[in-house]
Amino acid sequence: MSLEQITDRRKLTVLGLNSGTSIDALDLAAMRISRISGKPSLHFLAGATRKIPEKTRNLLLDLVSSETCRLEDIIYADNLLGRQWGRVAALYIRKLRHDGLRVNVVASHGQTVRHMPVGRNLASLNLKGTLQLGSLDMIAAATALPVVGNFRQADIALGGEGAPITTGAMARLFQHDRESRLIVNIGGMANYFYLPARRSLPAVRAADCGPGNSLSDILAGRLFGVPFDRNGGLAAAGTVSQRLLATLRTDSFFRSKAVSTGREAFGERMVDDMIRHGQCLRLKKEDLLSTAAELTVVSIVAGIRSILKQDRKLSKLYLTGGGRRNKFFVRQLKDRLPDLVILSIDELGINGDNVEAASYAVMGEACLRSESLGAERSGAERQPVTGHIVQPPLTRNKGKRT
Repeated sequence: MSLEQITDRRKLTVLGLNSGTSIDALDLAAMRISRISGKPSLHFLAGATRKIPEKTRNLLLDLVSSETCRLEDIIYADNLLGRQWGRVAALYIRKLRHDGLRVNVVASHGQTVRHMPVGRNLASLNLKGTLQLGSLDMIAAATALPVVGNFRQADIALGGEGAPITTGAMARLFQHDRESRLIVNIGGMANYFYLPARRSLPAVRAADCGPGNSLSDILAGRLFGVPFDRNGGLAAAGTVSQRLLATLRTDSFFRSKAVSTGREAFGERMVDDMIRHGQCLRLKKEDLLSTAAELTVVSIVAGIRSILKQDRKLSKLYLTGGGRRNKFFVRQLKDRLPDLVILSIDELGINGDNVEAASYAVMGEACLRSESLGAERSGAERQPVTGHIVQPPLTRNKGKRT
């Protein structure tokens, strides 16, 4: 099916792919998006999670934490991810077809290996940047379908940070006519989405709060030899160091006006500092986990404080991302936000493991329709149409899609 035929369809089934900053799994979400009445109607069809191979994960973690790396390493990693994810997507598309669902388009966010929201002066220009790996062409070749990706670049071209980039998609998925909603995603980083009721005046808002699971995951690996702190058990066994927490809270992100961050700030380097300070303060290993988790919680509370003051009718907080299973996070949030009922976003009809992949499916469809659905740019004259479109190969003899 040609790209023209696809864009002429009123109904599309889009498979979204996402790997977050935790770099632990590839999430897949199939969305049916209809345009029969003009406005899009969204229906979540199916989702899955596939573990990233350990060798691939280690390679990516090395790239993310490296101060310097070779260009060929980036090129090979881009193609490696594209091939692996293309195979995973192709197998899942085959399964969906067996279940009676035919995917028309793939939308892939890629794996972020650098995110630089704070500008740098270069050749008399102030420049920002972000880099996601996972070759779209490789995915298109493996699935024989058009692929939409590179969603962040258009926002950066207009002076934005390229994040949070799923704001419009989250609003399209979860905004309600009469009820305002507050969603907090605890992935590698933590971020919030404030979705006021459609009939109210406030604008949709979103921003990163600070670290999510990133520091806890790295500490769990370095200190305990496990990939993550399951259910927050290690953090719960420790005691928060207020002195170390106060030091961590001095990070420049918390004093800046930036709305996004990443492992560059809350990754290996901060963990090195935490371990060094912990030795000076004679903290137990569990105390470091507890303090890292506490930083996540207090950063979330600080990030949403102004929202709660603005919208007194908010009564629920929906958690998404892997961190929603961390009992330490949930318990501490309940203690600090007693007026809110803390719920899993699963209550709204989409598995929390698949929410971001579903968002990229929505963004992929919007790109094909030439709609702006990127980061919120309230009042701006120009709005980004986010995403690059890559078409699959043609068969040589008939000039048709394979």
